Amino acid sequence: MKVLMATMKMEIGGAETHILELAKALAAQGVDVTVVSAGGVYAQELTEAGVAHITAPLHTRRPDHVLRAAAILRRLIRDGGFDVVHAHARIPALLCHMLCRHYQVRFVTTAHLNFTVNFIWRLLTRWGERTVAVSDDIKQYLIDDYGVCADNISVTINGINTETFSPDIDPSGVLEEFGLSRDRHRVVCVSRMDTDRSEAAIQLAELAPRLYAYDPKIELLLVGDGNDFSRLRAAAEKANAEIGHPVVRLTGARVDINALIAAGDVFVGVSRAALEAMAAAKPVILAGNQGYLGVFKKDMFETAYESNFCCRGAEATSHELLYRDVTALLSMTDDERAALGRDCREVIFAHYSVARMARDYLDMYEAVRPYKPFRHGDFVFCGYYGFGNMGDDSLLRAIIANLRSEDPDVRLTVMSRHPAETANIYGTRAVNRFNPFAVISAMRHAKVLIFGGGNLLQDGSSARSLLYYTWILKMAKRCGCKIMVYANGIGPLHLEKSRRAAADALSQADIITLRERDSVQECEKLGVRCGRIRLTADPAFTLREADASWIAGICTRFGIVPEKRYFVVALRDWKKQAEERQAAMAHICDRIHEEYGLIPVFLPMHEPLDMEINSRVQAMCRCETVLLTGLTGSEMLGVLRRMEFVAAMRLHTLIYSTAVGTPSIGLAYDGKLRAFMQTTGQPYMLEEPEEEAFFAFAAEILEKRQTLSASLVEQVQTYRALAHRDAADALGLMKE
Repeated sequence: MKVLMATMKMEIGGAETHILELAKALAAQGVDVTVVSAGGVYAQELTEAGVAHITAPLHTRRPDHVLRAAAILRRLIRDGGFDVVHAHARIPALLCHMLCRHYQVRFVTTAHLNFTVNFIWRLLTRWGERTVAVSDDIKQYLIDDYGVCADNISVTINGINTETFSPDIDPSGVLEEFGLSRDRHRVVCVSRMDTDRSEAAIQLAELAPRLYAYDPKIELLLVGDGNDFSRLRAAAEKANAEIGHPVVRLTGARVDINALIAAGDVFVGVSRAALEAMAAAKPVILAGNQGYLGVFKKDMFETAYESNFCCRGAEATSHELLYRDVTALLSMTDDERAALGRDCREVIFAHYSVARMARDYLDMYEAVRPYKPFRHGDFVFCGYYGFGNMGDDSLLRAIIANLRSEDPDVRLTVMSRHPAETANIYGTRAVNRFNPFAVISAMRHAKVLIFGGGNLLQDGSSARSLLYYTWILKMAKRCGCKIMVYANGIGPLHLEKSRRAAADALSQADIITLRERDSVQECEKLGVRCGRIRLTADPAFTLREADASWIAGICTRFGIVPEKRYFVVALRDWKKQAEERQAAMAHICDRIHEEYGLIPVFLPMHEPLDMEINSRVQAMCRCETVLLTGLTGSEMLGVLRRMEFVAAMRLHTLIYSTAVGTPSIGLAYDGKLRAFMQTTGQPYMLEEPEEEAFFAFAAEILEKRQTLSASLVEQVQTYRALAHRDAADALGLMKE
């Protein structure tokens, strides 16, 4: 694999060290890595590790420099044969994005910081097909401020080289260079000394006279350079003048950070520098511009991890807090400080290895491995895509993932309501489903039409929908496409002319896979003329659940806490007797809460349509409630796993809950819900929100929860195998 990494500079800094260690680790595993940047102190170390470094002025917005950098990147991407281009900052990302689109090279990014967002930067910032965030809160920032799909963001750690940063490092050279004595108590602070990062270092310099009065053996070693260095130097000179001799030492920018940390007894700082000090077994005070957590101890790992050890959201750093904790550590014995340091190093081994960081990136590179030159597509997808329906969107994600797991080079085009958004999220080509010229062109150049999943052929919602989808099937055949009706449900078809139209359209198909026995029987009744019809399972059963730590963060954000128990209610609008049914559902929720202490969690699966009804019933409840919004299918799986049971009018809520072993009550407003509940052997179905029947179902589910869950988990393995078989059949059809 050949990877091109682009960043602004390779000077001292957390992001730069991250890139340095990543490039070295990947190169050690046989990846051909090239780094392009404006250069810096780490460029030589990259070269010595066998990583090529190319200089380009990517560190500035000056137009002439940007044009020169673009020319260098253009030559590299055009001629370098790279499989993946990986940008680590906004200017390189913008240039690489444009060039990768032109030369059809896969493009990914890493988000190291939560940058200031304004209209211009939001317009110019480009995130890759996949993005790695170095903490959960930066992942949330990408979702909130840029609208990046959560499923396209993975989270890694700032991997620390535990040999480079070790308690065995000899600091003699640093001590000799700065005229430092071994019998001193030394506080080391490492930071980029910019206005947005230098506060802890400056406050330490200002505190030096007080700290010296407490302990005349103290020395402060402040490491780093930046646009706020002059203010730091002024504070240091003032403190040293007041004390009468140099207690505060400034080193400026350095590359021997490991030796400087080794020279200290106590470390003050945040982010990667703090993790490096922990790897060196130093007691660490977490303090920075974004907040103050104080002396790190094992029991505060989760809190520190949430902000990537940057203290975001904590109380502000202050002179008093720093004085309190520095003096507390200095008052300890050497053995007590050493014990704190050993705990810190154990945390690094457990959570921040370079090997894990490299593995996370390799997984991302494999997910976007280079495809064949992108003309049109092997497959063109037709379904209810791009409408903000979580169920249908998760179907698309699952089908694409399953096809790519069988053949990573497969070329895909999607008919979507919002083609640009769909193309960005799924890494496919997309066309507007309502543009007949674009649709026909896509089908003429494709080999196979993937029709589905979902219940596309039905007249329950509108006759126009049925007309559209039957036209697609007939036109695909005229365009020379093979057709696979992929994991569909059939119906409801109320009108005789609808049944004839559906039968005629389905007879165009080469393969039909149906997700319920009822649909198979309906095909037989319609007299569909297709020799390859079989039972399958919904593709959503193959979705991967989001990481547990990310799910925990989602639950915390919405107020779902481990100490309480919850159940999900997923409603869609009732067409008749709406007010009476809403009131009945609210009363049921209150009674469940009163009897069992369960808190209702309302889930609008198709937010544009379902938000109003769910919010209205939630407002009618007297008990505590939660409203879940904006989740992807992968996130939904993780949340539903934590629920006691689910009551849903949306099919894919029931599918998600079944996939994670959470029992369900189906509010079966139409046949597809009843068919699914029967297929999975779940007898808890209601036509109406009838209180006594609902309560009886809930009581039985809670009593048998463990047994019911185990049965569902066992079934799911079969459903997943069936869903994966659909992808294999589709590829077989393409090869025919």
